[in-house]
Amino acid sequence: MGSKYSDGKTYKVIAFIFANFYKDEEQRVMNQVVEECSRHSCKVIFFSTLTDFYFNDINDAGEQKIFSAVSVERFDAIVLMSESFKMDEEQLDMVERAHEAGVPVITVDKSFSGCINLAMAYGNCFREIVEHMILFHGYRRVYYMSGMPDNSFSQERERAYLDVMQGVGVPREQCRIYYGYFWEEPCRRAMEQMFRDIEGGLEFPEAIICANDSMAMEVGTFLKERGYRIPEDIAVSGFDGLELERYYRPRLTTGAFNFKQLIGTIFQIVDEGCPETMQQQSIPVYNEMQLGHSCGCGAGETESVSSEMVILKRQLHQLLKYQGDLNQLVVNIGMVKQLEEALQMVPGNMGPLCYSDFWFCANDGFLDREIIDFGTQQEEEPGEDYTGVMKVLRYHNLEESRVEYGRAEISCWEDMRFGEVVPGLYDQLENHDFLLITTVHLQGKSIGYTAITLDINSFWFVGYSAFLASFRHLMELLRSQKQLMKMYMEDLLTGLYNRNGFYLKVNQLLEKAGDQKLSIISLDMDGLKQINDTYGHAEGDEALHSLGGIIQNSLKQEFAARIGGDEFLIAFMGKDTDMRAREIVGCINRGICEYNETSEKEYAINASIGSYTDYARSHTLDYFLKKADDLMYAQKSMHKRRDQR
Repeated sequence: MGSKYSDGKTYKVIAFIFANFYKDEEQRVMNQVVEECSRHSCKVIFFSTLTDFYFNDINDAGEQKIFSAVSVERFDAIVLMSESFKMDEEQLDMVERAHEAGVPVITVDKSFSGCINLAMAYGNCFREIVEHMILFHGYRRVYYMSGMPDNSFSQERERAYLDVMQGVGVPREQCRIYYGYFWEEPCRRAMEQMFRDIEGGLEFPEAIICANDSMAMEVGTFLKERGYRIPEDIAVSGFDGLELERYYRPRLTTGAFNFKQLIGTIFQIVDEGCPETMQQQSIPVYNEMQLGHSCGCGAGETESVSSEMVILKRQLHQLLKYQGDLNQLVVNIGMVKQLEEALQMVPGNMGPLCYSDFWFCANDGFLDREIIDFGTQQEEEPGEDYTGVMKVLRYHNLEESRVEYGRAEISCWEDMRFGEVVPGLYDQLENHDFLLITTVHLQGKSIGYTAITLDINSFWFVGYSAFLASFRHLMELLRSQKQLMKMYMEDLLTGLYNRNGFYLKVNQLLEKAGDQKLSIISLDMDGLKQINDTYGHAEGDEALHSLGGIIQNSLKQEFAARIGGDEFLIAFMGKDTDMRAREIVGCINRGICEYNETSEKEYAINASIGSYTDYARSHTLDYFLKKADDLMYAQKSMHKRRDQR
């Protein structure tokens, strides 16, 4: 267990974990956290995702590795925006680890055992909105667009609506509730049902109260499409205070998320040392009613929305162009054969992000792990999501202003123990106060994580989410290329090169031959047909596999291939290879003898070996292979004559 990040420091270090960092509301939370950090002598490491786990698919499984990226024992406190995630299992595992390490956990809006829970008091604010519509404006034919029928938030808001309506004498049968499931499309279907009911004799409403802003904006759009004016013909209210709402006209009367109070309360609890007396308490945080013109308050907005739409259009165009650039990057890198060369190309497309430093912290050997399922392999045993030692590559941005193509100083791969977050963590926290961590995963399995430092006011969060998706796709592409090349070059039975791999490797040697000597060792397994006929082909494969292992264990820098059923080749180059060739042949023969003495098989492994060495430029490769084969076959003939005696 490592020491706490704050040991010997004048500040505390907090882990702040939440979903979908690129969304407007989450960025407002991050901004408020960073603002509070400087006031409370705290540093923060954000851990976030590109999904909220709603679909519970293989991509969500990979994103859930964010929780195991948190070395909980090293933090002074953990803040978990628990309601932002739709799945609880990984959250609970991390909370349990924190409890075992004695680290306090503060959850928001979803209570876990042993944690300090901050509960957003939606009910009071929503009731205030309902009362404003019914008591202040005097609307009586008020219909309610609810969320999901069995959702606790929906039910709480329904109760507020019904209580206020019945409090002014509206009977329950006149309180019409429709279910829009918090989303636009189901809300539109609910509105279509409402209008069918109106055609069937239901009175037209004076107002529609909606359980969230997304549905309120959809209700408004639906009404406008049919020629109704808001609020002149029908009033509408929402809830949640979405960032998108400020672009909607008329502006909604809604309930605004009180970010300032929420984050302020969190830091107050951290300052007090997260006392155990607060555990299992539900500490309320109140939203605020935000009046807009949609309910009928105030004059209509006189300012033109055209300038705002121009800004949004420009942002959309910028994102589409950037996504196209990233797609082209992936295509270009698809032609690259080496990981290092591919990663050197990446910073050229990071300029628009306005980052400071970016780290790719990869699991040790991540490109060497198998990911191709041939349908016959056993299911992999569950293991650690991150290796004890990480391989870290750093991009230091040389142009922090937003430029189309960036320039970066790229470090060499550096070893780092998992839990250190990034090399030089304390220097980074001194300069930036915070980092943002996200996972990198392939087929639901972690291969590492990314970390980034940034200026919170200029960083392009949406662009970064697009970059991360492309970066992960790039890793998938490189891994797939490696696996395909492995299949093309490797003999699956022995793990040695196959014929393709042998010729590729030996031709690479010959290109750099100079005045060096080339040695070719040809080896043929004796008696394979007899093993197959007597004991079965499975035993024949086992014998070939064992001989391949003996050959591989006899080599150092040399390489070997199985080029046919029972035929093997070894090749290497140097200035004095004759002695090394004899050493290899001797080592193989000793390995065969040791195997036969210890294997307890009913058969023995035997091999005929021939070796030929000469200056590489003196002959063609075919000449070397034929000479080695001739010597091998001469030994095989000698073995046959010996066996016949």
